[in-house]
Amino acid sequence: MSHEPDRRTQLTQDLQRVVALAVLAPSSHNAQPWRFHIGGGFVELRADRLRALPVVDPDDRELTIACGCALLNLRVALRAEGFDSVVTRLPSPSERSLLARVDVRPGSPPTADERRLCEAIVTRHTAFAPYSTVTVADEIVARLGNDAALEGVRFHALGSEAQRVALVSLVMEADHRQWSDPRFRRELAEWTRSNDSDARDGVPGNAVGLDNVASHLARFTTRVLDKGTNTALHDRDLADASPLLAVLATSGDTPLDWLCAGEGLGRVLLRAEVEGLAVAFLNPPVEVPELRTEVDRLCGEGSTSQIALRIGYGPAGIGTPRRPVADVLDDGPAGSA
Repeated sequence: MSHEPDRRTQLTQDLQRVVALAVLAPSSHNAQPWRFHIGGGFVELRADRLRALPVVDPDDRELTIACGCALLNLRVALRAEGFDSVVTRLPSPSERSLLARVDVRPGSPPTADERRLCEAIVTRHTAFAPYSTVTVADEIVARLGNDAALEGVRFHALGSEAQRVALVSLVMEADHRQWSDPRFRRELAEWTRSNDSDARDGVPGNAVGLDNVASHLARFTTRVLDKGTNTALHDRDLADASPLLAVLATSGDTPLDWLCAGEGLGRVLLRAEVEGLAVAFLNPPVEVPELRTEVDRLCGEGSTSQIALRIGYGPAGIGTPRRPVADVLDDGPAGSA
């Protein structure tokens, strides 16, 4: 009597469990712009462009980075389950939404570090609160850089005061530019949630420190008020107090670079969680084309900035909601749209 159907069922269940960890990746406005298809021994990752952010991310660069983060989570979760994987990135030029195919096969038992990284997927949250001024040790910074390099991504720690001041100034300028744009405010408001919302996407107010009353007002005030000055001052204070500011960069600026940047970001975030570090994003200047070139200069010749981070020691972030796995799984045949 063949046990092949039982093995296939078990593998499907394993892969569903892995996808449940993949979707814990961060994404701009917590839009969760990904879909997955589970086949016979493989998983496909697709961009869900119905969840794109055309104002802040017109080229789907950050959308692709978010999907890269989900791909990294998937790979880490597979290793924790004892699987090896072969990843084919952008496997079909004719299918722009198909970002990766991950073929799965039995592997060796996971190492202790691989298990720790997988455990960090669940506990990692973006930490919006201020950080202490305790210095991040050089050896930890080096580990973050090594993890980024494993994915072909450059981790630029801004070590000089001049670099830090330059990045903070760019963040403040970008805040002013973005908030002065009514289209930006409307798009942000669409993904702003009250604390008691039953939505499984978007950013609830408590994640950014709002009480219940303020969280109910946030969508309206975001849409109608230019909060550029207050946001710029707030971001300045957060960045100034953070012991480590860093930029993740790639050598190019293609969809493949964006996907790899997301994988590098995902690995850095998990390593930071293992090391007890809090991490938040400082992406406005990377989202404004004229300012992004200035961030590139901070990284040195040949580097294209993708993500800016502040890193330090502080309270853990509050988890934002995620859609159920069933909502992100495609049941159609592999390669279907």
